[in-house]
Amino acid sequence: MMQFDQRSASLAEVTFLSLALFCLPLFEAPKNIFSALFLVAWVIQALRTRSLGANCAFNWPILGLVAVLWLAPLFSAFGDTITSLNSAPRWTLLALFVIAAARLDYSRPQMLLIWAALLFGGVWAVVESFWVWSSNGKEYPEFRSVGHVNHSSMYTLVPLAAGLGALYLQSRWMQVLGLLAVASSLAFLPPSKSLVGGVAITSVLIVAISVYAVRRWSLRGLLMAIAAGVIIVAGVIMTPPAADLRAELAFRVGSDNIFAGRDRILNSALAVWDRHPILGAGWFSFGPATSEEVVRAALEVDGLEYDPNVYWHYGHGHNLWTTMLIERGLVGLVLVTLLLFLYFRTFLPIVLSRDLNDRFDRGIALGGLLVAVGFAVAGLGNTTMMNEHGQAGMAFIAIAYGYLRGRGLLGAGASASRQV
Repeated sequence: MMQFDQRSASLAEVTFLSLALFCLPLFEAPKNIFSALFLVAWVIQALRTRSLGANCAFNWPILGLVAVLWLAPLFSAFGDTITSLNSAPRWTLLALFVIAAARLDYSRPQMLLIWAALLFGGVWAVVESFWVWSSNGKEYPEFRSVGHVNHSSMYTLVPLAAGLGALYLQSRWMQVLGLLAVASSLAFLPPSKSLVGGVAITSVLIVAISVYAVRRWSLRGLLMAIAAGVIIVAGVIMTPPAADLRAELAFRVGSDNIFAGRDRILNSALAVWDRHPILGAGWFSFGPATSEEVVRAALEVDGLEYDPNVYWHYGHGHNLWTTMLIERGLVGLVLVTLLLFLYFRTFLPIVLSRDLNDRFDRGIALGGLLVAVGFAVAGLGNTTMMNEHGQAGMAFIAIAYGYLRGRGLLGAGASASRQV
């Protein structure tokens, strides 16, 4: 009979995890192959040891999001084109990868290997994107496996967060790798011209620097931390390669379209969300579910007119919560918000603890916290947690949880969470 007790990660599981996280921004086929091999290794080890691993506070909201993916198309008006089989499997694989990783305990050398693989993959992705960009004539650099510049920009937040956490370590080579990850993430910002990325990077830096000040109850230090985060990003934006980003920023601030239409996309979503209020219309349904035709019809029922200055159709929500409301309904909206809350509730007390003197433990907790900050802040302008950056960030958080659980640093409330 299978048990729900703590189980240490095996060599095969750690190897496939490391390879998957390294390949995520770089290689399309290998990232999927190693993700699948990790799941196969996890199942084999579970059968061999008769253990499914330990509980994780994050797993039941993730499983709930998976369930909504499979159920929503069954009740959707777009179920003839958006079916469970053509929409749900991709994110289901991501979720199973994260859930399985979170049920394992990791030793410090294992955690170090996985951490380094994630950082090295992120640095390599930025360097390669610049090299390819120099010869392909495209407007923006892009990560080979991630694709679109917005997704690539969102991915840089993960090695940025993990890299800032690595600066706490005593290992010099990990500190160097962490600095390279931070520098590469900052370097990708100017050519990406991503204002959302700039705000998210600023927020991550401010939180990272603020931790030191808050632990010492220093208001002056906290204000200096906020100023330092703004100055670092402002310094990057003022460099010559960031001229186009500065022009974009000036245009946005001086125009009536400071949110780049995201407010109008939200208005369109709010006009039609009640057609599929509980489970949503299904993944990838945002485009057809909020089309101008559908929005016009919904407004007509309410006696309202369609105003292009108020409503705008776009293929996706450009906001985590807007997208969730349409594609996974109120259930998905609540679950993803709860998941982010659990991330913060788990890592923030460890990061701020005055009793924790182990720099490695504090560094991994800070990395997990900063990934969550990136998800939340960038989620205000893009749909985070769905693609490669979602898998990398959620997996890093899951593995950090497994390591800290094995260290006995998670509270009773977390360890007693529902078994999933």
